Formats: sequence, C-alpha cells, structure tokens
Amino acid sequence: MNETKEKIENFVDEAIKNNDYELLDILWTFSYSTQETSKSGYWRDDNTFKKMLPTTVCKRNLTKKYGWGSSQIKEKMKVFVDFLNTMPDFLSGETFNEDNKLLREILVNKSSKILVQNIECKIQDLSDLDKKILSFVLNYIPIRIQDSIKEAEERKQQNPYFKDKYYSFPDFSIKRNPENRETDKIDYFKINPEEWTYIFNSLFKEELQEKEKVKLTPHRRGAAAIFFPEPQKEYSFSQFGDELVKVGIGYWVLYVPTNTTPEICFIIPNFIYEDIKTYKEHLPIVENSIEKINEIEKERETKKVEKWSLEDFEERDAVREVWEIEIEKGIISNPEILEEELELIGKQYPTSVGYIDILYKDKNENFVVIEVKRGTGSYNVVGQIQKYMAWVNENLAKDKQVRGIIVVKECDKGLEYAIEGSKFPIEIKIFGKNPPTEENIRYCDRCGKPNKKSAKYCIKCGQKFWM
Repeated sequence: MNETKEKIENFVDEAIKNNDYELLDILWTFSYSTQETSKSGYWRDDNTFKKMLPTTVCKRNLTKKYGWGSSQIKEKMKVFVDFLNTMPDFLSGETFNEDNKLLREILVNKSSKILVQNIECKIQDLSDLDKKILSFVLNYIPIRIQDSIKEAEERKQQNPYFKDKYYSFPDFSIKRNPENRETDKIDYFKINPEEWTYIFNSLFKEELQEKEKVKLTPHRRGAAAIFFPEPQKEYSFSQFGDELVKVGIGYWVLYVPTNTTPEICFIIPNFIYEDIKTYKEHLPIVENSIEKINEIEKERETKKVEKWSLEDFEERDAVREVWEIEIEKGIISNPEILEEELELIGKQYPTSVGYIDILYKDKNENFVVIEVKRGTGSYNVVGQIQKYMAWVNENLAKDKQVRGIIVVKECDKGLEYAIEGSKFPIEIKIFGKNPPTEENIRYCDRCGKPNKKSAKYCIKCGQKFWM
C-alpha cells in the first residue's frame, strides 16, 4: 500500500507541477467512475470498463472542457494508462475499496483546491446562459438535499429497516463515503441532467424567450441558447451536462454493472459545490424560484409520458451528440420503433466474435441482430453485423432464421450495395430521417403551436412533449 500511495502521489504531484489539468481531470473521471462501478463491474471478463472509459466519458469531458481533438486525448490517455500499468494489482479484488479510497483522498488533498481556483477564475467570463445554468444548479441542489432528507424520514416511519439519512430520487442522489455511510459527509451528487433541463427550461423561459426579440443567433464558443429566433432550437440534457463540464463543476462518469449494459452518469463533487455556492449571490436569479420550481414539478408529474420514436434521436446543429448507448437504451425500452412483437434476448450480448448491440426474437421466434451506429453507416458495418448473424445462426438459431437491422443516422450507397451481397437478410433503419411534414408534426396541447414530432419542448411555450 505504501508503494502504491507513493506512486500515485508522485504522479499527481508531477501533473500539478506541469499544470497538466487535463491529466488531473482524467484521474478525477477515473476515480468517480470506479466509485460508481462495483468491484465485479470493474473486473468484468469483457474489460468493458477499460474499453469504454477512454472512448466515452474521458473523451467527452476533455472535448467539452478543453476543446481537445481525438489525437490529443489519445496521447494523454496513453500517459494515464502507462501509469496504471506500473501498478498491476491496483484496484484488484482484495484491495478494490482500499485503493479507491486512497486515490480519492490523494486527489482531494492535492488537487481539489486547484480545481476550485480554476472555476473561480472562469465564473466572471461565463456567458449569460452559463451563468444562469450555474445559478440554477447552486440554488437547486440545496432544495433537492432537503427533499432527500424529508423523503428519507417518511420512509423510516414506514419501514424501520430504512436507515439512510438521504433518499435517492431518479434525478438526484447523494453519494457518501462508502467506507462510512453513518457520517453526514457528502462525497458527490449524482444528477440526471435530462430531468434538470426541464426545470431549467421552464424556470428561465421568460428570460430566454425575451432574448428571441433581440434576434440572437447561436455561436460555437458559448452555450447554445434554449429558445432561439427562427429557426428555433432545442436545448438538450446532454448539452446541459456539457455546459457544467465546461465550467468545471461536474464530470461525466462511467457506471459498469456486473452483467447489464453500462451507463453514463453525471456527478458534481461536493467539495466544488461547497466552495462555489456563495457565488450564487452574484449570479442571475429568478424571483420566487422555490415556489416556481414547486409549481413546475407538480405540473410535470401530471404530464403523460410519450414513447420514443426513431425521429426522437435526430441530431441538429445545436443539439447534443447522440451516443450509441443512448440510442440502444431507447430501442430496448421501446422495441416497437423497429417493429412490433420483438422479444429482447440480450443487450451487448456476448459472443466469441464480439458483442452484439441488441439481440431480439421476432413473433415467429426468428433471431434479429441489431447493430447501432451513431453516424453515417458504411459498408464496414455490414461485415460486422454479418459475423454476429453467422455466430447466432451457428450457436443459437438451430432451425430458426436469422436477420439483421442496422440503425444509422445516414446511409451511403456503399452500405446499400454491401447489404445486397449479404448471406443473411439485412434491413436499414434511419433515425432522424423524416422532415416535419403534416403527419410528422405534433401540436402543443397548451398553446397549439405546431412542432416537429421529434421536439422535446414546444418552441413557443416550453411545454415538455416527451422524455
């Protein structure tokens, strides 16, 4: 343990000495991801954690916070991976919790003040929208903390075995030191930016709509405004999290369960919140914000949740990048957007030739292999899905048929020609394809404004359509 501690401390000291904040952010992302992930999830046989950490959350955080490209991120990740390889037993089964705690303590003791100082330097130069986002988060967190305490007390009265001080909501949970959950010391907050975006949109609706009269246009340097002049744009939940990453108060982190599909989470370290919460007095506010938030939440609870459709994954100029894992989750939740009567066999289904994104059986008990690609599908994806279909045909199908569906944003001619020569039937599904024709329009039930079917919020009044 002493040798491991010395190596970590030296590595962190060197990063601080070189003002290598990007490397420190990788360490923080790694640390919070291992806290979210169980020991068995970290050591899964398929090495999911090690494969996904660099290409998802680390890449996302460094891209949004520093504007880095893939080659820069790859180079910095190599430094981090080389360092981990000097400690082959780090986070092993026997010392997982101890090593996790050690890394967290070293990072807090040596670099937490640096993170806070960097945020403080940025606050004055934030765009108006970023200041509103920061103000909202700093004011909303204490409200959710009190909600969590109140709900936990009610649960204790109903169930004497409920001992936790804080209750975990779908949009907000309080994470404490796993080694000592009896203390009141909060480690970090885990939030659902998707849910918080709805509150934010509604809370600042009037101010953001007022901007429309000034004919503001979006620009790449700052955050994209939620309500735009014509044509109007949507503000998506991942953008909300991205803006918090850019400011420096939060991180996208990876959660890898033991058997099921990994998830991307968003966390706000408590030490950052505690150090900058006094700044909310100098940031834009909404009068009677607590009362308005309560009204918004009550109104939201009465809304009917609509199912997703492929159009809901459309990517627009000022809208978030769609991650393949998010598209997969939408398809798994609502397989009828592909076709009716599909039965889920598995997601990230393990085979000897790789992992099938999604595997279904159709109404005739035939196997359907789903391959999801966020960008433009090329002929390469056909070879990928064919090897999966061949494996299913040989190992699972027996006397049943096997077919494939490729879900892509765009389809080129190479992909169309490639599937014609496939041994197995393959169909292409394109998300975000349909223009806003009459049959692809939804009308707001509050103000009557026509919107794209893919819209999450009404462009006129901010009414939420789906989530």
